[in-house]
Amino acid sequence: MKIEKLAERPKSLTAIAKDMIRNAIVDGELAFGSQLSESALALEFGFSKTPVREALLQLKLEGLVEVWPQSGTLVFKPTVDQVREICRFREIIELSALELAMRRDAGQLAKQLTAALKMRREEGVDDDMRRRQQDAHFHGAILACSGNTYLQSAYQLVADKIQALRARLAVDDKRVDSCHDTHSEIMQLIRDGNVRKACTALRAHIRSTEDSYIRASQTDEARADALR
Repeated sequence: MKIEKLAERPKSLTAIAKDMIRNAIVDGELAFGSQLSESALALEFGFSKTPVREALLQLKLEGLVEVWPQSGTLVFKPTVDQVREICRFREIIELSALELAMRRDAGQLAKQLTAALKMRREEGVDDDMRRRQQDAHFHGAILACSGNTYLQSAYQLVADKIQALRARLAVDDKRVDSCHDTHSEIMQLIRDGNVRKACTALRAHIRSTEDSYIRASQTDEARADALR
């Protein structure tokens, strides 16, 4: 069938370049505010500059790349106010999703979150990327179990930025342990069927994460100022 042939069609060079640049931003390989050179990226990828340019334009629309006169193309660098806005948006979406998921099927939600916590333990505490992925999996399960595709789509507006913040700012081991304990607490409240307390715990968790991101962002900014 024609549809099957289209589905089998390989990714374009633009799509490949976009994925590679996005992954480098989200995983923390490219620092906030770092310069993005079309020529350097094209050389690294083995492409011409055209697909790289198109990829950067698409990432600009997604908010992961910024273009400034005289400065060129840069990895997005969120201000403290923007970090706060991202986290508050996330809070609204996740709390709505959690309430829906618990009223829809709390047992299935607990099962998915339990799987996320077990995967975290099995992968080991030294694997930073895996821990970030499992953190994203835990929160993503709440969205998935809500059954609301509009909430899921809305969350995607900030999902990559949240993951980028995780990669750069949430690297303290004590915070990682605290995060895991909080996830366990939230999961237990879900098992108990206590919607109000589960939502309260999730809100406190996201607010704590927000504070951590802001403190780390301010520290990074102070270091940058000292080097100027």
